[in-house]
Amino acid sequence: MIDTHSHILPALDDGARGVLESLKFVEIAASQGVETIFATPHAHDGVFNCDRKKITQACALLTGALIAKGISTKILPGSEIRVNHDLVTEYDKGNLLSLNNSGKWLLLELPPLFLCTAISMMLRQLKDRGVTPIIAHAERNPTILNQPQLVDEFIQNGAVIQITAASLTGDFGKFPLKTAKTMVELDQVFCLGSDIHPGREYCMANAKKELIRLAGRTKAELITSENPATMLENTKFPYKNVLSLGIN
Repeated sequence: MIDTHSHILPALDDGARGVLESLKFVEIAASQGVETIFATPHAHDGVFNCDRKKITQACALLTGALIAKGISTKILPGSEIRVNHDLVTEYDKGNLLSLNNSGKWLLLELPPLFLCTAISMMLRQLKDRGVTPIIAHAERNPTILNQPQLVDEFIQNGAVIQITAASLTGDFGKFPLKTAKTMVELDQVFCLGSDIHPGREYCMANAKKELIRLAGRTKAELITSENPATMLENTKFPYKNVLSLGIN
């Protein structure tokens, strides 16, 4: 499996508080069959604003620690970008870190309240630039919960939809659970992410079981492996000299 949304990097945002906690998250993920994790700390949200250099350095640090412990799970850089009025301008300036630093996939966090017309315009602008926007944890957004028809509109305007593993297991409550199931049944879901933070259970394996129950094994494999694998095209080991970082 490929985890397309996580907060496993040490001491960058509200995710892992240090390398040991990062290692614990990755060890649990590996035990559940996750082979690749996109590290997506919060960016451009007015609080953490993690930049490309900090994220890449933290990925290298964690990769070195994993190698030292003999854990083969790959950690790839990314960010969870809070949508605001200047997002496209910031992309054009090269200030937004895409998944795998590819320039092709942007993980976007919608605000709780938004104007659909503005979001659709932004999605089209990104699509025109060759970018695929990924709407993070769409099933948990208050506006989408109240207007689920927006999902189809966003897909038509170039976005793909990500849901959170813990929503499928009911950990975020009945409304995200119901919405996530409906999205799966309507074939609106492109990929799955743990969105792991301290205090949350890592449950990619249980979410995959629920996907199999809802939509069958073929669709579950598509959502958890095949679709996100398209983000890995031309991936090379992105970190140099990780064993010289003093991790042990």
